[in-house]
Amino acid sequence: MRFRVLGRILAAQALSSGGTSVSTVALAFMVFKLTGSVLHMGGVMAASAFPLVVTSIIGGAVLDRFSAKNVMVLSDLARAVLIFAMPFLAQRAVGFIYLVAALMGVFAALFNPGQIKLIGDLADREYLVRANSYLGVSRDGAELIGYLLGGVLVTFVGYTLTFSIDAASYVVSALLLLGLPKALPRVGPVPRLGALIAESPAVVARLWHRPGLRTNLLLATFATMAIMMNIPNSYGLALDVFDRGAAGLAALEVLTASGLIVGGLIISRMSLQGDKNRYASFSLVAMGVCMIGVSFSGLFWLSIALMGLVGVANVWQFVPSITMFQEAPAEADKGRLISLRAGLGQMGMTSGLLLGGILGEALGITSAFLVAGLAGIGLTLVIYVPYRMGATRRAKAARAAAVAAGAGRREAKAAALEAAMGMGTDIGTAWAAATVAAANGEAAAAEGARPQGSAQGSTLTATGDSAGSTTVACSGAAPGMTLAAAGAEEEV
Repeated sequence: MRFRVLGRILAAQALSSGGTSVSTVALAFMVFKLTGSVLHMGGVMAASAFPLVVTSIIGGAVLDRFSAKNVMVLSDLARAVLIFAMPFLAQRAVGFIYLVAALMGVFAALFNPGQIKLIGDLADREYLVRANSYLGVSRDGAELIGYLLGGVLVTFVGYTLTFSIDAASYVVSALLLLGLPKALPRVGPVPRLGALIAESPAVVARLWHRPGLRTNLLLATFATMAIMMNIPNSYGLALDVFDRGAAGLAALEVLTASGLIVGGLIISRMSLQGDKNRYASFSLVAMGVCMIGVSFSGLFWLSIALMGLVGVANVWQFVPSITMFQEAPAEADKGRLISLRAGLGQMGMTSGLLLGGILGEALGITSAFLVAGLAGIGLTLVIYVPYRMGATRRAKAARAAAVAAGAGRREAKAAALEAAMGMGTDIGTAWAAATVAAANGEAAAAEGARPQGSAQGSTLTATGDSAGSTTVACSGAAPGMTLAAAGAEEEV
């Protein structure tokens, strides 16, 4: 991906995220001024977040059917119209605020996974981690600036003009996206949208039978839910526990946002080779440890410094996670896979915010940090350790079978990695598929002579029958060599 192309995507992301932050501030001011009700403020925020969860499957089908770029452009233009009309509709009835907020959430549910899919479509695989890191830096920096700018605009020009400025930012974002190159054309017939939506449960089932993606999804939903319980309590940490007022709250926000930006810049220099669930799990545990440290800290600056480290680790969890879904081999399912990851991740985050508030009220703020940290570490280990043990068995079996079949060290390593994660992406696909039975302790048989010469450049094909057996043929240097495994049903 050229820098000009990436720059357009990052600029569009920054405008979209910054605009969302500006409108969040303006919306809070408007709702409170028109209704004077905190209940309505919470209800409107819930109305905008709820569609991010419930529309993930439909949004994913839309992304699999249409160009991600075009979906993002239309989402930006629709949000521009909605946010411009917001203050005028709000004057007529409070119910219109809920309607517009919900529709904004629907189009955000299309735009957010769309940008992840777009980067996956345009970026070479070796540059995915760096592109995703820059995307996170752009988003987090723009959100921080957006909140500050939103407060200034509402104070000096009022919320009506602020909404108009926000609408303009969405239009500029759409124009930037229009200038992007087209992704590679779809291979084969174009599926119908209704068929893609109807097939979505089968896509979920296919995801669930891939150990790597399944584990990633569980970590993003449940372990992240526990970690997110710190967010509502972090405000109480500054305002209540340490009684630092607005200045303390601002310091907390700046350090947390700085941690997110620094984390993004650091991980952009990393290649993240191997199993990306390992990086995500380590980062979740690190966040839990920092939160436990906050619960025992009696010092304000130490506590917010630890929250800054939570921000760093949060990026180190997020980037490997979304990169893993971008690298998923099922090209036809990719939009729905990414949207499902985004929707369930959002559900985990929203649940964490709610549970964090309840715990903070019931146990106290510092105790809530302790519980959240322990829960985050515990859930991460419960999800990741069984996966890691199964992955080790699958990898050993695949490596042994590949070596026995005459593969070189690089091919054997690729087969082991793909079998471990259950992804089946590149050169080791056939060997990985053929040795799942061995990973489950079943017998595998190798037929044919050891190939003469190098196995590099060989062609691999895999076939299966209704009984579940898998036959893998390697042709090239040694035509006719076959590797068969009976009952190759992947462990779940």
